[in-house]
Amino acid sequence: MNNLLARMPRKCWAYLALSIWAGFSFMLLHKTVYGIEESAARSLLLVWSVADAVISPVVTMGVPDFRTIFLAPIGLLWTGSVLAAKMATMLILAVGIWAVHRWRQHHGDDEGALLASGLLLLAPLTQSQIDTISVAAYLLFAFSLTAWSDHLYRNSPRAFGGMYFAQMFLSLVSVSFHPVGLALPLALFWGWYKNPLDVKQQKYFYTGIGSAVFIALILTSGWEHVNWFTNPIRGLSTLFTSEMVDNGLGAFRWITGGSLFAILLLVVWKQARAMWADLFGRTLLVALAIGLFVGDEIFGFVAVLTCLYWGIPLLLRKPEGNSSFAQQRGLVLALTFILSTTFMVFDKFRYQDVVAKTLSARDELIKTLAEDSGLFFEDEPNTPKKMIRIASQWPGLTMLACRCDALPLPPEAKDGDALLAMLKTINFLIFDPHDLANRPLTRNLSTIDSTKVETVTVQAGGAIFKIKTTPVIPAPQAPAEALPAAEN
Repeated sequence: MNNLLARMPRKCWAYLALSIWAGFSFMLLHKTVYGIEESAARSLLLVWSVADAVISPVVTMGVPDFRTIFLAPIGLLWTGSVLAAKMATMLILAVGIWAVHRWRQHHGDDEGALLASGLLLLAPLTQSQIDTISVAAYLLFAFSLTAWSDHLYRNSPRAFGGMYFAQMFLSLVSVSFHPVGLALPLALFWGWYKNPLDVKQQKYFYTGIGSAVFIALILTSGWEHVNWFTNPIRGLSTLFTSEMVDNGLGAFRWITGGSLFAILLLVVWKQARAMWADLFGRTLLVALAIGLFVGDEIFGFVAVLTCLYWGIPLLLRKPEGNSSFAQQRGLVLALTFILSTTFMVFDKFRYQDVVAKTLSARDELIKTLAEDSGLFFEDEPNTPKKMIRIASQWPGLTMLACRCDALPLPPEAKDGDALLAMLKTINFLIFDPHDLANRPLTRNLSTIDSTKVETVTVQAGGAIFKIKTTPVIPAPQAPAEALPAAEN
């Protein structure tokens, strides 16, 4: 038995470890339709609409980001399953971490890459990105595969070959995901500016990179769901708490975010030159610079990547003279033990939330609209199901949960009567009145008579308003109801 275990290849042990991790990560996923990102919900709805040949209001919300391409096979095979999309995101994240590990190993950092990859898999922030079908997993996938594509292309250059178009495609999808994704084409551009193979191929890459960025920005209309100039400490504080549920920062989150920010500055100061010489490291540096202007969980995820993959090697001391193992690896082992234990403790808290079906304030509000039908309509027996249309701050999530027509919120109106004219086909409004972007809508609603607009419920995540002047149309089948029911 000992000989058999000794003869097992290292990659078999790696696959076994990843399988165990995938099993435990599956237990940390919410099995409901709630909790995912708004942009991810729109991508899923578009794929399901195409798969079942159903006309859906989601097509009126603009072109979703290129997550749709990655989720298309899952959406076609398991139409209506949000859980399948989460599992696909988990697989993409695992491939991205594997590619980064191999990349760092290729550059002589075998031990540090192994420890960093293990800690990244355990981090509560990583589990949160899987559960929300976040762009973080897809950005990591694009960053790591671009580094390998660039390496393969430079070793065997072939103009307009597979590796060239792979880099252009990954630059295209990366920019569509998030402002941080703009770091990939910028880092690639700088590499060809400072170290071109020849002038002709340099021009090819200049043209390709510029075209990819332009097409991505035009198709996706920029980054609609990004809140700019958020406190970066807020994004860094999600390392343990994993979700930005409240509007403020408690003492624990200030300590967590501030400590990670200090570590990040130290690692960047020590490793800036080495990172800038490496395409993947250069991409992370540019991503950090852009992420400072966003300050969300994606910025926090990039910061964790930087601290793990370039911070741990700083603690690995080379053998010198009669130095003991404790002197060489003692600090790294202690840090690994503390971090892994802390990560698993918070993962346990997350599992308890999953079992208790705890949702964020936003998702509780959407759940109220989707499931507490007694607050809205009292359907009479032997009558067709009534068709409703909702204007929502989160139309993709609302449509996913309610399986009804959902549209974005109306633009600012000059007064309440003008707003009612725009809402003549809308039955309900659902949004967060405390959001600064919704203040004009809140102000207009406050001027409308209560006989025309009724406040149904006010919760921590927002409010639901009923438009009484809009007729409720009995319909045998609303267009959006043909969408497949979201499954566990």
